Amino acid sequence: MKFRYKVLITNLILLSVSLGLVGYLMIHKNFELAKETQISNAVIQNNLVQSSVEYEVLQALNREESVKGALPDIGAQVSSGMRAENVTFFIYYGDKLVYNETEENANLKKVWEAQQEDGNKNYAIFEEDGHYYIYVTAASKVGDENLCMISRSDVSDAYALRDREIRYFRLILFICLMIDSLLIYVISRYLTRPLEQLNRVAEEITDGSYETRITVKSQDEVGLLAENFNRMAEAVSEKIGELQGMVRKRDQFVADFTHEIKTPMTSIIGYADTMRSMELPREEQLLALSYIFSEGRRLERMSGKLFDLIYLREHEMEKEAVQVENVSSEVLKVVTPSLATKGLVLKENIEPAVLYGNKELLVTVLVNLLDNARKASKEHGVIEFSGKRIQEEENPFYYELSVKDYGIGMTKEETERICDEFYMADKSRARQEGGAGIGMSLVALILEHHQAELIVESEPKKGTKMRICFRKEGQENEKEQN
Repeated sequence: MKFRYKVLITNLILLSVSLGLVGYLMIHKNFELAKETQISNAVIQNNLVQSSVEYEVLQALNREESVKGALPDIGAQVSSGMRAENVTFFIYYGDKLVYNETEENANLKKVWEAQQEDGNKNYAIFEEDGHYYIYVTAASKVGDENLCMISRSDVSDAYALRDREIRYFRLILFICLMIDSLLIYVISRYLTRPLEQLNRVAEEITDGSYETRITVKSQDEVGLLAENFNRMAEAVSEKIGELQGMVRKRDQFVADFTHEIKTPMTSIIGYADTMRSMELPREEQLLALSYIFSEGRRLERMSGKLFDLIYLREHEMEKEAVQVENVSSEVLKVVTPSLATKGLVLKENIEPAVLYGNKELLVTVLVNLLDNARKASKEHGVIEFSGKRIQEEENPFYYELSVKDYGIGMTKEETERICDEFYMADKSRARQEGGAGIGMSLVALILEHHQAELIVESEPKKGTKMRICFRKEGQENEKEQN
C-alpha cells in the first residue's frame, strides 16, 4: 500500500473517531436536556393532579361521602381540566384501580407496584407502540387506605429529536469525511511527491544511471532526506567511478604486463632458437647471448620492482629520522657511474634537514628520478639535484627535493600519466635504456607512504623538473610518534 493511502486511511479513522465522539457527546447532552425538561413538566403535571384530587377528596369527606364511591367522579372532573395538557391519569384506592382513562397495562401495574414498595414519588419511562411515555406516581393517605395517583405523559418529542439529530449528524459526518478524504488525498499526494521522485531516482540509479539526482525544493525533513540521498548517490557514484577506474587500471596493467613480458621473451626465444638451430660465428653468438642477458636482466628488474610495488601496497613501511645529506650521498654513489657514461654533469645543492621516513626507499625514489633524467638528457648535458627547506609558515610543505634536466621533456598528457604502471613516454628509448615502466609507479607509492607530493613540471624539448614536497603535517605526526 502506498504511503499516501496509509496517511489517508489513518486520517479518516482519526477524524471519524473524533467527530463521532464529539457528535455522540453533543447529541447525548441535548437529549438529556430535552428529556429532563419533559420529566420536569410531567412531575409538575402530576403534582397538579395530586393537588386537585386531594382537594376533591377533602371536599367529599366534608360532605361525609364515601371516598371510594366519589373517586370515579373526582377523576372525571379532574380529567376534564387536564385534557389541554395532554395528560392521562389513573387513581388507585387501596389495591383497586378506581379510575382509568385507558385500559390498565403491564407498565401501569409495574409503576404502581414500585410505588407501593417505595412509597415516594417515582417516575418511569416506557416505550408503547412506537411512543415513549413517562409514568409519574404520587401517594396520599386517606384514613387507613393508600390513595395513589399516576399520571402518564407522552415524552416522544425528546426521543424524536435525538433520532433526527443522529440522522443529521450521520449525513454531516459523511459529507465531512468525503471532503476530508479529497483534501487529505490531494495534500498527501503533494507531500509524498518528493518520496516518489526519490524512489524513481533510486530505481534509475539501480539501473545504472549514476548521475541522476533529486531536485530539492523544500527545507523540511523530506528536503533534508533528498539532500542526504544526493550526497549518498554522489559518494556511491564516486566510489563506482573509482572501482571502474581500478578495473580499467587492472586490465591495462595486465595488458601492459603481458606486453612487457612478451617483448623480451620474444627476443630471448628468438635468439635462443637461432643458436639452437644453426651454427653461428663466435661474434654473432656473443651478440645473441648479450641480447638474451640484457632482456633477462630487464625481466629481473621488472619482477623486482613489481614485488616492491605489491609489498608496499600491502604493508606499512618502517620510518625513522633520516638526514637528507646522508640520503643524497647514497644516491650519488649509485647514479654517478651511469651519469659518467653519458658525460653528464650533476649539480648538487642539498640543504641539511631531517626527514621522517625510510632511508632505503627515499634512495630508491631519487635514484629513479635521476635515472629518468639521465635517460631524457643528451650527452654532456646538465642535471640539477637540489634540496631546500620551505620557510613560509602558510606553506603546507616542509622540505622540497627536486631533480631537473634539460632533455626532451614531456607533453601535459604524458605528465598526467607518468605514474601509471608500464607507461613510458618514449617506449623505444626506454627499452633501449633497460626501463620497464614501473619505476614512477613505485616512486608515487613510496611518496604516498611518506605523505609527500610529486609535482611534475615539463615542456617538450626544454626539459623536466620533478619536485618532491614533504608535508609539514606528515613530518610532525611522525615526529610525535617517534
